Amino acid sequence: MSVQKIVLSLCLLGISTVVNAQDSLTTTTLRTKIHHFSIVDGKMVGEGVDLLKKAIAKAQFTLVGDYPDSKSSSDFTNAILPILDDAQYKTMALGVGVPTARWLHTLAQEPTTVVSELRAANSIYALTENKKTILPLPDMKSVEDARFIQKAGALQWSIIGFGSESWNNLPWLLDQMYAALSDTKQQEYHSRHAKCKAILSKMYTTRKGDLLRFATSLKNSAPIQDFLGKMAVELDDSALLEAFHSIIEICRMHAQKLYFEKNQLRVREEKRLLRQELDLSGIDIDHDRLFVKWDLNFLSRGFQPYAFYGLGNTLSEIAEYNGNTSLHIGMIPRYQFKNGRVLDLTTQKNTMSHRLSTLAQAGKKDIWTVIDLRQMIQESQYAPVKYLLNEPLLDLIKRYDLIVIPALEQEATLNHNN
Repeated sequence: MSVQKIVLSLCLLGISTVVNAQDSLTTTTLRTKIHHFSIVDGKMVGEGVDLLKKAIAKAQFTLVGDYPDSKSSSDFTNAILPILDDAQYKTMALGVGVPTARWLHTLAQEPTTVVSELRAANSIYALTENKKTILPLPDMKSVEDARFIQKAGALQWSIIGFGSESWNNLPWLLDQMYAALSDTKQQEYHSRHAKCKAILSKMYTTRKGDLLRFATSLKNSAPIQDFLGKMAVELDDSALLEAFHSIIEICRMHAQKLYFEKNQLRVREEKRLLRQELDLSGIDIDHDRLFVKWDLNFLSRGFQPYAFYGLGNTLSEIAEYNGNTSLHIGMIPRYQFKNGRVLDLTTQKNTMSHRLSTLAQAGKKDIWTVIDLRQMIQESQYAPVKYLLNEPLLDLIKRYDLIVIPALEQEATLNHNN
């Protein structure tokens, strides 16, 4: 065959492929990949549960990437824990600070008191800024958040953390340092601790959203830095101190819009802290199973939207290196009940649901949806190409295996005494 004929054949093949791929991805095209389930009294029921069970059973690591302030995410976690438990998972890693996770693990030893203990902490350490109540633990604000910690405790799971503490959680960290001292040392440091708490309280009251001034004041406060220096000598475990100093640095970077530097630090610390906490827990990362819950953007395989290879990708590579697999589940909302009305987020510009509306449109108000993406790379990248995908969707299917779309997202119940 002549070169000209070969070129012509390739061109015709390319044209044919493009023509065949012109149909946009729709719920009809996706129908064989869409499954449904419900959560009833904290349990998953429906044909979609079988898909989740089989996928989890095959994976060494199951990662659920969710979105902030979501009741549905916590309900899903609560319901999926027994399925993970049946598949021999016994450890949950959360994107919260190490001190918070260790405390949650302790609380979970008495499951019946988890909700009340978290409510007490939220109430004691709540802040008021610009007439708004700010709770110290952003990932543990609601009753639904407390419920999945309670469930993990009932199943006798271990809970570990690998993220950063909130910069609204500094008073709690100071109290934890003080509580770790012996009675004699508490007497010695009582006045210094009280002074630091008073300084912090004033900083929060006068902060008014100025995080740079807040971070700078913390770093330059002689009483606070003196107390931290003393605790570095007195405390056997450095986790509380590390968390406190890390908050100041991350807060400063955020205030100065050093987002690349902040995320670079965050990603490195996540990997270091996860390894540290896994080692302390005696977990064999090469063989033991692990469940991870955090933000959708951070738990994917491949390159994060924030331009780093994050923790999700690291776990994916570790699993594959050891002959295992990782399962990456992303949660995307469609319907949300807010301010007394139901919103269809696929119609709300500048939202994740709008950017991924091709998938999110499969969501329903009255039932949960799970979409299996695992064959879509082949179907969109290799001949015969079934459909063309826009850039956000193509990026998503490279990074996630399953997408879960909750039923109507209800407002969470704040676990706080007003």
